[in-house]
Amino acid sequence: MSESDEELVRRSRRGDREAFGELVVRYENRIHATVFRILGNRDDAREFAQDTFLRAFDRLSTFRDGARFSTWLYTIALNVTRSELRRRKARRDRRPLSLEQTEIDPPDGAEAPEEGAGRRELAALALRELDRLDTEAREVVVLRDLEDLSYEEIAGVLGCPPGTVKSRLFRAREELRARLAPLLVNRPRGVDR
Repeated sequence: MSESDEELVRRSRRGDREAFGELVVRYENRIHATVFRILGNRDDAREFAQDTFLRAFDRLSTFRDGARFSTWLYTIALNVTRSELRRRKARRDRRPLSLEQTEIDPPDGAEAPEEGAGRRELAALALRELDRLDTEAREVVVLRDLEDLSYEEIAGVLGCPPGTVKSRLFRAREELRARLAPLLVNRPRGVDR
């Protein structure tokens, strides 16, 4: 039977690096995906996800007993990405998400190649528009719609009430809809409406 996050954190605090390694294995894909979706670059995502785990390891003593490790880890990841976005803005070096950087899982079931291409193109457009949202809006969409965190978990990560999460998510989704509406009028045939 697998140990709980809390037990692994306790062991890690006592210097057990294997226990922390288990936490990394549990969360590395989710943290990497979150960072990638916010920063929009694979290489940066790898680097800043790794930085997230290094910071978590260095700050294990600040983890409050009884708190959820995943919420604490997402908070660190968002702080790392926010710092990077501030640096990029200061340098005016922010690169938009490109089609080559977009990872899209193949659709389930058999479908005609043009349908799969249409879905991939639509997903790429959606990710590009997500990348253009402001940081606050992008974070809440990524955490809820892509990482499937609950409103309460997101509230813990962002440090705000669940009602604020819901209103930010509503505004972010509305902005995405408005940005995508003109693009969807001319979407490829074979993509479900």
